Amino acid sequence: MADVTAAMFGGALGCMGPILAVGTGYMCGCSPDSRGTGIEVPRQPVGTIAMFGALICASSAAFGALAFGTVAAGVAVGAVASVLVTSTSVNDMLHRREMLSHSLEDTGYERRQ
Repeated sequence: MADVTAAMFGGALGCMGPILAVGTGYMCGCSPDSRGTGIEVPRQPVGTIAMFGALICASSAAFGALAFGTVAAGVAVGAVASVLVTSTSVNDMLHRREMLSHSLEDTGYERRQ
């Protein structure tokens, strides 16, 4: 039973981590917005990343709970996996922003603030 409980917590962490991180990036202006520039930088599929993050974190939390025998240890393992998935998602978002800024510099487009 500890593995199921830990998997539920791990899955929630793995799903919400990328969504919150990329949502914060959208609000803070860290996410690339290529509308009106003529340059296509595809948006990050954050829903897909969140679902796979939930799958990865739930699985690792369940295995952690089975290995250590406690829910707390399983949730901790799931939280570590969530940090890894979220950091990968943020890294991809920042890489896309950098691609867009370099493309805009190459074309001489001045972005209006």
